[in-house]
Formats: sequence, C-alpha cells, structure tokens
Amino acid sequence: MNLDFFAVASNLVSLFVLIAAGYIAVKTGVLKPEASSHFSSLLLKITLPCTIFISLVQREYDPAFARDGIITIVAGIVVLVSMLYISRGLANIFHVPEGRKGVWAFICAYSNSGFMGFPIALALLGTEGLALSVMFNIAFNITIYTLGALEIIRDNPNHGSEGVDMKSIIFSNINIATALSLIFYFGRIPLPQAAAVPVKYLSDVTTPISMVIIGMALAHSKASDLFTDVHAWTASAMRLVVYPLIICAILRFFPLSENPLVAAVLILINAMPGASVTAVLSEMYHADVDFAARAMFIQNLACMVTIPLVCMVI
Repeated sequence: MNLDFFAVASNLVSLFVLIAAGYIAVKTGVLKPEASSHFSSLLLKITLPCTIFISLVQREYDPAFARDGIITIVAGIVVLVSMLYISRGLANIFHVPEGRKGVWAFICAYSNSGFMGFPIALALLGTEGLALSVMFNIAFNITIYTLGALEIIRDNPNHGSEGVDMKSIIFSNINIATALSLIFYFGRIPLPQAAAVPVKYLSDVTTPISMVIIGMALAHSKASDLFTDVHAWTASAMRLVVYPLIICAILRFFPLSENPLVAAVLILINAMPGASVTAVLSEMYHADVDFAARAMFIQNLACMVTIPLVCMVI
C-alpha cells in the first residue's frame, strides 16, 4: 500500500479553506453568529441524512463485500462504543471540568470518517477500501447520533431538569436514513434517477456546511485559547495517536477477516481528526461549542503529521 501524501494534504487544505470561510463570514458580518444554529439544523435534518442514504444505496450488491461489510459494521460498533466509554472515564483522570466532559469524550471517540476518511481510504485502499469505509460509517451513524448525542447532552447543565427525549434521538432523520439505506442495499431496491439526483445534490453540501459551522464557532474564540487549552490537546492526542495505535495492536493479534482491508479501514478511519459534527451537535444541545471548535481546529492541524505516520504503521 503506497501512501499518497498529495491526496492527504489536498483534503486537509480543503478543510482549512472551508473553516476559514465560516470564520471570515462571521468576522466580516456577512453572517450573524446566531446563524450557526440554523445551519446546524439544516445539516442534521436534511443534508446529512441524504449523505448517509445515498452513500450505500448507489453501490451494487456483492455477497462477499456484504459479509466483510457486516464484520466492519459490528467491529465498528464495538470499537466506537468502547472508545466512547473509555474516554468518559479518562475525562475524570485528565481532570476535564464539568460542562465539557461529554464533548471531550465525544471528540476522542468519533473521527471525521466521511469527508476526510472516504477520499483518503480511496487513495490508499482503492474502491473496495472506500466501500468498507462506507460500511464503517453505518456503525458510526448508529452510535454517534444515539450514545454520542447523549454524551454531549450530559454537558448541558439543564439536561437533568429538562429530561432527554429519547424518541427524538432514536428516531432522528439521520437514524431513519441509515435504516433506509440498509433496507435499499440488502433488499437490492433500485433508486429512481429522479430521486437519486436531488438527494445527491443535497448530500454534496454536507461537508461545506459542517466546516463553515466550525469556522463560525472559532470566530467567538480568542486566538490565544486555540493553543493554550490543555484539554483540547489531550483530546487530540487520544483521537489522533493513542486510539489508532491501540486498535492497530489489537487487530494484529485478533484479525477479523481474511480480507486485510477490514483491519486497514478500521485503523485508517479512526486515525482521522474529530468528527465534523462535533461542533454541530454541541450547538444543537447547548454544550461547550467553543471548546469543540478549538479541539477540532487543533486536530485538523496536527493530523497533517499524524495521519501519514499512522498510515506508515498500517
């Protein structure tokens, strides 16, 4: 497997340009700060469900791939849930203050599996690696918008008195889109072109919106806070270095499939920086969105070094 440094660098630069666009838009008054909540709602309720649905529905059914895909989904759920709850415990060890423990654990556990993970997996592992990355993304979506969302909600000081609406979390548009994509794929149900085209159009704006939201959140932060927030750095170390290496070590002793791409995908995708929806969910559930944005910025900067190193380990 050859490492395409240009493919990695190109995607990282694209991220920073999109983040900068959101930052400049707020600083220059083109967008009002409160507009980020409306963008977050658009992303979570419309564009991201379209991305999830179309990514699997448009793939041709293959029995061998389906077997490896199921292995990837199950392993992905185990890995993600384990990282989330280990991170919850580590938040106490690292003395993460109340009000940001949930975001800290969330950003340690969940990577940017879509925008960064997909193109890098394609560049390094080929089309089959990309397809398995899409299957991992199903595990990602199943857990991030249920257990992950609940973790962020814990940071809201009013969540105990307000109560958690489990029905709205479980039956969110994102989880419904995930379920429908599985039904269409394994049921081999064709999607009419008239429906596929508008869904694809909406899917294409998911990444720009999510990155712009991060930039808008950064516009509220002091420049000095970006590099002096200790907890943002500890979260970045766990996400970019510690967890990928632990997963790599475990999979060397306990291979999941004869297909080595299954292990490679699990390691590679989990070496990406934090999920781009971290700031979006923090905004949605009134958690510490400024901390989320700082941690995201640091991770997207540091990953220009850590991703190539982890790829060499693979």
